[in-house]
Parts: sequence; C-alpha cells; structure tokens
Amino acid sequence: MYKIDSVKCADCGYCAYVCPFGAIIHHVNEKFYEIDQNVCKQCGLCYKSCIGGFISKDKDNLEIDSIEIGTDCVGCTLCSKNCPANAIEGSVKVQHKILEDKCIKCGLCAKKCPKKCINVNYKK
Repeated sequence: MYKIDSVKCADCGYCAYVCPFGAIIHHVNEKFYEIDQNVCKQCGLCYKSCIGGFISKDKDNLEIDSIEIGTDCVGCTLCSKNCPANAIEGSVKVQHKILEDKCIKCGLCAKKCPKKCINVNYKK
C-alpha cells in the first residue's frame, strides 16, 4: 500500500496528475493529497514520480518488473478493455500482446483475466 506523508507533502499535485486511476484526492483547504485505497491499483506511478519522495510504500509492496500474456490467451479482450494505459492490443479470439512502451505495469490486466493467462513478474 502506498501512502502520502501529508505533513511533508509539497502540494504540487504531480502524483494526482500521473495517477491513471484517479486515486489521489486533493484536500484543497488543508493543502495536501491523499491516496484513496479503494481506488488505488498499486501501480506505483505516484511513488515513482513524487519529486520530494513523500510517498512511501509497505515493505511487502512488490514492484512489477514485467507482464506477459501467455499462449493460452483466448482473446476475450477483457485485459485490453480494463487497461488504463491502452497498452494491450489484439483482436477477438486472437492472443493479445502487451505494448511495452505504453505499459505502466499496474497489473490490472492480470487481475481481470478470467483465464489467468497473464503472468506478472516482480522485481527482486
């Protein structure tokens, strides 16, 4: 789980800007940001982009290294429909492909795959 240090937060808003899920809440009057854990998909873009390093992550939060769609993909399109970065291409009933240059490595495609044929590899 990612968390913003509301005391140190510089209120720059960059974390909210890079979040593809809209999980960053701006408390305008109090001048800080907060992560809505019910919306956050744990992609880590906010963590990586925080210019002041004011976002922390749990020790057990593993960072995704790569995501691969296996050959048992039936082309149901659920992964591509749920990808917030439009990083998956393919036709119905044809194995899909992840576009590495667009993939934000959030892992949402793997969570939505009914065949469980998307492999998520974590950094060690």
